[in-house]
Amino acid sequence: MNDFLFADFLDDHAVYAALQAYWDARLACFDGQCTPYLRTAFANGQPFYDGNPIVNLADRPKGKAARIVQQCPRKFGHDYTSFEQAIELSGPDGSHAAREKIIVLTLTQQTARRAEAELRAWFAPA
Repeated sequence: MNDFLFADFLDDHAVYAALQAYWDARLACFDGQCTPYLRTAFANGQPFYDGNPIVNLADRPKGKAARIVQQCPRKFGHDYTSFEQAIELSGPDGSHAAREKIIVLTLTQQTARRAEAELRAWFAPA
């Protein structure tokens, strides 16, 4: 059974845009709390279209960031991994030490729910 969502996102820019809209809607709960911290396009404005990251969010006051790296299901099959690492987050007053959660997945309804729950817990008030 093929339960992958947006499986052709790396091959079709319209599917990629729809995928980004899907994640934006799914993670709208972070609007106002988090902002992007990574570039997702070249200097000329052309998007990378590589899924790394498909989502990136930073809560600079809390020193936390997260990104979702979406992989091609034809190459990786069902996959979900997450881990944390130390990073530097830049802001208007310079760079500060922060923690980053990285979620690497192939997208299904189940992995989307899991990633959303993990991000909610990650960015939850202490």
